Amino acid sequence: MPGYVIHMAVASRILEEKGITDSSFTNAFLLGNIIPDSMARDRKKESHFWDDVTYGNLNRIPNIKDFLAQYGDKLNDPFVLGYYTHLLLDNLFVKEYWSQHFDMLDKDMNLNNSYDQVCFFRIKRTGEIISRERFLSEELYYGDYDRMNPLILEQYSVFLPTKGIDINKELPIVQINAQAVAPVIENMLENIRCMLKGNMEGYDREELKVFELQHIFNLMDKVVSNVCEII
Repeated sequence: MPGYVIHMAVASRILEEKGITDSSFTNAFLLGNIIPDSMARDRKKESHFWDDVTYGNLNRIPNIKDFLAQYGDKLNDPFVLGYYTHLLLDNLFVKEYWSQHFDMLDKDMNLNNSYDQVCFFRIKRTGEIISRERFLSEELYYGDYDRMNPLILEQYSVFLPTKGIDINKELPIVQINAQAVAPVIENMLENIRCMLKGNMEGYDREELKVFELQHIFNLMDKVVSNVCEII
């Protein structure tokens, strides 16, 4: 799934496009965009609305219809709209980006996206086949998130909720435990603050290993356009 810097960049572009500066809206909207990723691993199924159809896959997909069935009448709430924005980007990232750029293969080199059976990834643009362990590592896939962050911050403005915002309160998404995620959220936001201050130590600007940045930008812009039409 996209990293939280990408999610905050998308949210910030939406606020820019719509000219929204009211702090009560921006704080809630930005928070909604980042909070699904703050839940513990064993709660990600609920926070990301992964359905039973894709839950057994390595490429699990948020079910937007399930989310809208529960919260579609609350999209006028900026927190709920931010949450929807997060899930929409995750959904497109798996359905469009992964499907166009990566093949998942089992031990017999057959196409297979089962979580327990994927052994290799094939990068479609090069044909290179890489073991699952190496592909999903800091060397390649996860490392590209760090390599991408400076490039995202150069292309997009990134806003943050007001420092010290209190999220220890009842939230309109029942899948989220505010008290449990508060320290995780603050850590995420502090990491972005450090990046925005120019403290990019540890964030390598070398070429991306497995991602194609322009397609990532295209997906981000597609979500921006979609959500701007809702507001």
